[in-house]
Amino acid sequence: MASGEFANINLLPDGWTIDYQSSATSSNDLAFACLKQNSGQAEGRCFLVGEQTKGRGRRGKNWVSRPGDGLYLSVILCPDGPRHIWPSLSFVASLGVLKALSMTVEQQHRSACRLKWPNDILFQNRKLAGILLEANEEGLVVGCGVNLQNAPVLDGVTHPAVALDELVTDGEIEAKSLACSIVSELGKYYAVWQSEGHQIILDEWRQHCDMKGKAVRIQTMETVIEGICEDIGADGALCVRDAGGQRLQITAGDVEIMRDRNASGD
Repeated sequence: MASGEFANINLLPDGWTIDYQSSATSSNDLAFACLKQNSGQAEGRCFLVGEQTKGRGRRGKNWVSRPGDGLYLSVILCPDGPRHIWPSLSFVASLGVLKALSMTVEQQHRSACRLKWPNDILFQNRKLAGILLEANEEGLVVGCGVNLQNAPVLDGVTHPAVALDELVTDGEIEAKSLACSIVSELGKYYAVWQSEGHQIILDEWRQHCDMKGKAVRIQTMETVIEGICEDIGADGALCVRDAGGQRLQITAGDVEIMRDRNASGD
């Protein structure tokens, strides 16, 4: 489907487009194929799919991507900045998704939509949306997944899923319209990131994250860490104080906010 078939395509930054396919292995796969074919000229190309047959999440996890139940969207970025600051674009992406979702859900639910490090959107401790960043030598792809309806039931998770159909009673959420809103907001934050740096992004991100002072468990590639979240550092790392009093800086890992635990871990 061509970009012009999106009702509110005019919301997008100048030159950005959204292409739609009813089915694909994943929206990120489409984006990386575009990057390969259009090296250096692919920024702003976005891909929305109706279903993903091989969707993937963080750390290689399968991403439940049933037809019509979710929004599956990927955005290509080709930043000018050094590659070591590219991970901070996860904060750009999660802010953009949060802003678009906050404009979509009903008024009484907006303040309950919060951010979880590094890039999940929660509603009352339930996962509403997630983001996956993947990069290669040509650029970076931001993959966004939002639960639209029929939130998947997953066993053994601290943050069970919630879908937009539980938070919006006035009409149906249309994936193409929401995709335009997400890309529009992401584009605005990306422009700020490019012109003013990532600190201003982090400052706003912290305002929408209520992890500080809460008990957390982080699964890294090497181990499991439990402690109290103290802050998000200037480089975007998660700052945690463990049970032994050591202050740790986590740069990658799966985080769970531990409910019914106080700041002492009891």
